[in-house]
Amino acid sequence: MFSEVFGLEVNPLIVFGWSLLVGLIFSTVGAAGGILAGVGHISLFGIPQANTVKVMNQMMVLTSTLIAVPSYLRQRRVVVSLGILLGVGSVAGALIGSYLSYRFLPDLKTYKPLFGVFTLVVALKILHEVLWSKERERMKRIDEEIGKSRTSDLRTLRVSFSKVEIGFLDRTYSFSTLSPVVAGFTVAVVSSALGVGGGFLLVPFMASVLKIPMFLVPGTSGLSILITMVVSIGNYVSMGAEVNVVMMGIEVVGVGLGSLLGPQVSRALKERKLRILLGFILLYIGIGYTVGDYIRDNFGIRII
Repeated sequence: MFSEVFGLEVNPLIVFGWSLLVGLIFSTVGAAGGILAGVGHISLFGIPQANTVKVMNQMMVLTSTLIAVPSYLRQRRVVVSLGILLGVGSVAGALIGSYLSYRFLPDLKTYKPLFGVFTLVVALKILHEVLWSKERERMKRIDEEIGKSRTSDLRTLRVSFSKVEIGFLDRTYSFSTLSPVVAGFTVAVVSSALGVGGGFLLVPFMASVLKIPMFLVPGTSGLSILITMVVSIGNYVSMGAEVNVVMMGIEVVGVGLGSLLGPQVSRALKERKLRILLGFILLYIGIGYTVGDYIRDNFGIRII
């Protein structure tokens, strides 16, 4: 399949296989979907335009969240008020982040190292959570207790200009109305500028800062990301970012199928091992994107 937009040959079977893998890993591990999409677009398919990479990454993330969020809503695992507050902040953040990135990070030479730094940070965080964090074990025990309940007793108790209160099982959780708006704005600036989803930043904010149970975090994060992706993608396209429609169509089918299969696969595989493997893969990619050119030019060793 020849891409007139990119001026290169793209094998549709590889496109489908890679997008299937991205959806599978993202829905199984719950992280790094935009990063994995970016690795494929940059290194596997050789897309030369950074703005095209960003918008197509986010289209894949959008596809996965469109599948995941309705499922979380049916399971009553979405704090809708919190997701909307994060989304409200993300609208301005996505517009600003995508605009600045489109203007000042239009080529891979400047975009790729920043993408690599972000990938390194995500890799180190994943490895820290799996290998060293005691907080993760504590949250896991809480979620196991929650999982014993047959239904999700999630209730919105109060929403005002200053405070939001929710009830979940036998506990009450409250947080400032302003803090999610500010966090949504900040995360959206970063994620839209780099062409990723932003779950890596939203999850610790909700779990560690707002103290929301992890049982409710993925779905709530997905709702916010959904809003961010729609705004960011729309702005990139309106500014002129090119998208190969045929290639994107194949990717949407692949990532959608992978996202549907992910929960089934996760039952057979250990999440901890998958996270460790993903962490080291991202670590390798991050090193390659940040210092790979230097190592190649000075030592003759090609990393990625």
